[in-house]
Amino acid sequence: MRAIPGRKYAITIKQSKAIIDRAVREIRGMEKVFKKRKISLQVLEVPWKGKTAKVYYYEGEPVLVELPTEEGDLVPFITAVEKFDLDLPKVVVDLGAVKPIASGAHVMGPGIREIVGDFGEGDLVVVVDERLGATIAVGRALRPPDQMKTKGRSVKNLHHAGDAIWRAVAAESK
Repeated sequence: MRAIPGRKYAITIKQSKAIIDRAVREIRGMEKVFKKRKISLQVLEVPWKGKTAKVYYYEGEPVLVELPTEEGDLVPFITAVEKFDLDLPKVVVDLGAVKPIASGAHVMGPGIREIVGDFGEGDLVVVVDERLGATIAVGRALRPPDQMKTKGRSVKNLHHAGDAIWRAVAAESK
């Protein structure tokens, strides 16, 4: 089926359960979000880098994003991280790094101030600013924590505040 930009629809309970089970398996803290598993999720299809990303809504709230990457990344929607207090490791960045990251840049080692929580290379992490602790991005660790602050890319930016996915959800909720 060809995706129609901004198209929102419900998926079956069976399809929803598969997505929910995968989210609970792959993303720390998602069991707190999905209190019911026998429910039909809603999906918003969003154009993303020439393909289509899917935003999954649970009880009217955007909670997951399925990215059309080679890995088929499933990540928490950026507002869900704080709303549901997800137990994901945090990478705290200095204020100079906030604007580039919020524009889609990957997180570079020199901009990292602190690392909170345990994780390994390839795990999902939340990127927060040092002043307010506000979530600005969700990404994938490209190195282990002990090497994060060295020169080069440390976190692959998958979903950030102000990206096409975030804007589509904001426009849809108006």
